[in-house]
Amino acid sequence: MRVVQISDSHLAAAAGMPETLKPLLDWIAGDPPELVVHTGDLVWEDPDDTLDRAFARLVMSKLPCRFVAVPGNHDVGFFDRERLPARLDAFRATWGDDRFVVDDDGWRLIGVDVYTVGDDGADAWLSSALDSDRPTALFVHQPLAGEPQDGWHLPDDVQARCNELLAGHDVRVIASGHRHCRVVRAEEGGATHVWAPSTTLVGPEPYHGGDPSPGAVEHRFEPDGTWSHRFVTGHD
Repeated sequence: MRVVQISDSHLAAAAGMPETLKPLLDWIAGDPPELVVHTGDLVWEDPDDTLDRAFARLVMSKLPCRFVAVPGNHDVGFFDRERLPARLDAFRATWGDDRFVVDDDGWRLIGVDVYTVGDDGADAWLSSALDSDRPTALFVHQPLAGEPQDGWHLPDDVQARCNELLAGHDVRVIASGHRHCRVVRAEEGGATHVWAPSTTLVGPEPYHGGDPSPGAVEHRFEPDGTWSHRFVTGHD
């Protein structure tokens, strides 16, 4: 199963198509994968900007393959519990849902809305999704390990709850975005963490020695449980 992960497109109706995103979309259209996963921050900045949300939907609707998305902080707010319900409604109305499960080629792919972790219903859904005998890849907006403590990292209680929910399950890959940098970190005895770059913006710094230039990630999930990936720019 070939999956292309894109992230942090930060699309704005007023700005139009980013010059770094178009070749990526053309590359996807020229050789469509089984699935495109967007790991959040589809819109430029404001979760309540309906024009940016509609523009992002228009851009992604042209992809000739299945598309799923989980929200980023700019899609639903950064743990703003008061306004989260209305923003989740808008996200789901635009993208179909804020989470997903895909089973193919012996793998289970799970998309998690990290901004709902801690909610009883969301946690029960994730626990059920993780109850599988397949090797699992998790897609989420914010990294679940290695984030700098700069105010935009996962709150401690959310991080702890994620660890509790994932414990004891065969999660081999955790693919995220948020930090606008290409990073690969292998946790001892655990999952490999892959941070996707932004499709649009140069990251603020090379976290963990990674590359902050724009691009995407191509994942390949094999029936024997092995997995590989490469970072792409659309010109590859």
